[in-house]
Amino acid sequence: MGRRGDHIRKRKDGRWEGRYCIERRKDGTIRYGSVYGRTHKEVKAKLANITPGDVSNETKGLTFEHLAKLWLDSNRIRLKGSTIQKYEFLLNTHIFPELGKIRLSQLTSAVVNSFLCNKAENGRKNSNGSLSASYMRTITLILKSVIRYGVKEKLCTPLNTEIHQPPEQKRELHILSKEDQHKLEKNLTAVITPVNAGILLSLNAGLRIGEVCALTWNDVDLKERIIHIRSTVTRVGKNDGTRGTKLMIGTPKTKSSVRDIPITSVLFNVLTELKSVSVSKYVISESESFMSPRTYDYRYHKILKQCDIQAINYHALRHTFATRCIESKMDVKTLSEILGHGKVSVTLDIYVHSSMEQKRKQMEDMVIYNSNRT
Repeated sequence: MGRRGDHIRKRKDGRWEGRYCIERRKDGTIRYGSVYGRTHKEVKAKLANITPGDVSNETKGLTFEHLAKLWLDSNRIRLKGSTIQKYEFLLNTHIFPELGKIRLSQLTSAVVNSFLCNKAENGRKNSNGSLSASYMRTITLILKSVIRYGVKEKLCTPLNTEIHQPPEQKRELHILSKEDQHKLEKNLTAVITPVNAGILLSLNAGLRIGEVCALTWNDVDLKERIIHIRSTVTRVGKNDGTRGTKLMIGTPKTKSSVRDIPITSVLFNVLTELKSVSVSKYVISESESFMSPRTYDYRYHKILKQCDIQAINYHALRHTFATRCIESKMDVKTLSEILGHGKVSVTLDIYVHSSMEQKRKQMEDMVIYNSNRT
């Protein structure tokens, strides 16, 4: 069996075969040559002595759009449908109009970095304002990945200097005040409904809106008091050739998002009461089907209005949960796993910030400590 990435495999006759690129045809396909040996090491040494061909004259006329589409097609098998759809949207809406027709032989770091700077300042369709930090990160990732793919496949040469993502503007983290949180929770627990229970799940366990909508009673283990996050509702493109989209339940985007969350005493009482009257296999639904995130978001904002609480987006419930956990001295590793973050550094960067009061107190403690030593 070959090792990933080295183009070497063991044949049925017992010999090892290593393949190398002889040329890249105009349509982007590769003509390979082969070397053989009795061991993997021998074949690897033979391949190392073969000088790889430069980018062929036939491929120098390829455009960035052509290369990006080849890259996207090569990744369809490993990426989720929602990710592919997002990449296609960003390519067609933001990248191809400016970089699509540029020949690979004319693509430079200066061209790419200038494009990114312009998007960071006037990236919206009407040129009125910058793109979001999330869009900028993804666009930069796409550009780097496409060029890396092109170099590996010998469709283009490496850029001379690095691609730089424009610095992000830190945005204020919106959360519920303690007063508003208490008011909201009092309203939600007065009468337990599927919609109310879902909001409490986000506010007391940090669930995302798609995870709440996809949650079934099979995912809720009241005996062991554990919520199993295994699914999420996402919007993906249809496969029938139309431009429309559809909602579907799939696995969370990252492995770390698949997680188990302990059920607190408050949530246990809420979920126990709701399950006794539930008519759906979905926790927050009142029908056989799951509720769409858009419908649920509308109902959430309706409840905020009834409680006379200023409108904030649904994801702020998750931010509120995380902030309260930090305030109660929960360790960051535990919080990171509950939230489903891939790295603790993500949790630290978003939520762990000392307030001015904390800074003042700790500096005063330092002064007292030093004075006691003298």
